[in-house]
Amino acid sequence: MSYLKLLAAIAALLVAATGACARPLVIGAISGKPTEEVAMFHPLVEHLARGLGEFGIDRGKVVVVRSISELAALMKGGGADLMFDSPYPTLAVGELSGSKVLLRRWKGGKSGYRSLVLVRADSPIVSAKDLRGKVIAFEDAYSTSGYFLPADALQRSGLTLRELPAPHAPVKAHETGYVFSDNYANSLAWLMHGRTDAAGVGEHDYERFLKRETAQMRIVLETPNVPRNLVSVRGDLAPALVARIRELLLGLDRTRDGQTLLKSLERTTRFDALPADDEQTLESMRRLLRRSASGATR
Repeated sequence: MSYLKLLAAIAALLVAATGACARPLVIGAISGKPTEEVAMFHPLVEHLARGLGEFGIDRGKVVVVRSISELAALMKGGGADLMFDSPYPTLAVGELSGSKVLLRRWKGGKSGYRSLVLVRADSPIVSAKDLRGKVIAFEDAYSTSGYFLPADALQRSGLTLRELPAPHAPVKAHETGYVFSDNYANSLAWLMHGRTDAAGVGEHDYERFLKRETAQMRIVLETPNVPRNLVSVRGDLAPALVARIRELLLGLDRTRDGQTLLKSLERTTRFDALPADDEQTLESMRRLLRRSASGATR
């Protein structure tokens, strides 16, 4: 073999070795609409991957699963690196996988939000305790504002919650039945059309309705504020890689291209560090999750 051919062979082996070591940066997500989820997060993960070449990352990838337990398995096994979600699924995945909260995301331009429990304006229900023997609509089992927060607040007020197969299923007098409606609009529609006696929704979703519509509802319970959305990373990512991801996310709102990318990501305005009071709120939520194992594995 000539000297030039030997060099060419060595170069080919080096290229092959480099390609074999390269890997994608993977965002994991929970959704029943995988096509939409991939379309939303793909520009972001590709942007991040372009800034992580020194760590052997050459592309971005989005993996969508249907449950908290599935995403936790991915994070724990190295099949996903990042997660962008509201506090409840984020912390539930963290409890199962060891993933860690990295940053706060200002989704929809908001740093935090709270939940409301609503009844019809003409309802005889005036407080949470009046919901015994009644039925409330929640969004879905993975929603922070549409399930976890209002359900926790109702339980703290002394109610015993039990899931029902349908809105008109029998409910015991000493319990409060609940059903999942799939989204906040359904929850409020079910309330207004009498399918349920109450609805638990995020304040940000309630505010999307017109005043003439909200005038037909009445708030009987408000929850404390929690962070709007969070970024978490799998627990065994190299600290230098985590630091670089953090730097890239924090810098997005400082450039025009970054601002455009953020806007396409559900009108996100920026990422920032969690304030101390939000850290305390998350720790309180972690304690609640630990006391309710079913909440972390649904």
